[in-house]
Amino acid sequence: MKLPLIAPLTDEELDALEETLLDYGNDDSVLGVSELDGFFTAIVSGPELIPPSRWLPALWGGADKQPEWENQQQIQDFMAILIQHMNHIVSSLMQNPEQFEPIFNMNSLTEEPILIAEEWCFGYMRGVALGAWPELPESADTWLDAIALHGIEENFSVLADLTLQEHQQTIAEIAPAARYLHAYWLTQRTPAENLPREAPEPVRATNNIGRNDPCHCGSGKKFKKCCLH
Repeated sequence: MKLPLIAPLTDEELDALEETLLDYGNDDSVLGVSELDGFFTAIVSGPELIPPSRWLPALWGGADKQPEWENQQQIQDFMAILIQHMNHIVSSLMQNPEQFEPIFNMNSLTEEPILIAEEWCFGYMRGVALGAWPELPESADTWLDAIALHGIEENFSVLADLTLQEHQQTIAEIAPAARYLHAYWLTQRTPAENLPREAPEPVRATNNIGRNDPCHCGSGKKFKKCCLH
């Protein structure tokens, strides 16, 4: 079964997503689009499919740290672009993996723009931890090391010893690593899990959620006790 390619978010949607993550985030949450992109890439690439009931609380740093939204419309709009971005990553990795590119930040204050991969890689490693990835064979572990180099703080001393050219070369290895790891885990899943699956349909603005209805994030709680809180 071949899924259609999902359009990427527009620049305006990405800006809105970034603003929401910053405004409602905390010291333990995902704080930007680059980190979110890495987080989602790991989630959809791992040994098992992780439902929203697990990854949404983790995005905010824990079930007790989810935002106090201003109104129902705000959470609906946020979830719509959040799910679209995840679907875009899934469709890219499944249908056009050679076209998949992580969303890195860029330092444009230098004479030559410099790619910054730390936020993306921290997000990816957060997703790896959430998925409790088992030990990888050496061939695959090498690719995970390429991401962990920028995604684990204890490796920063290694990065500090690199020249700028060497640093940028390590960043060039991250996209191929992500594509390889997705392909590796895809072959390890059961046949049923190998089938592409669409992410849950987001709640649209036209849908009215009652305060006592199940929350659309999949937590199993009532809306008033979860995302409306």
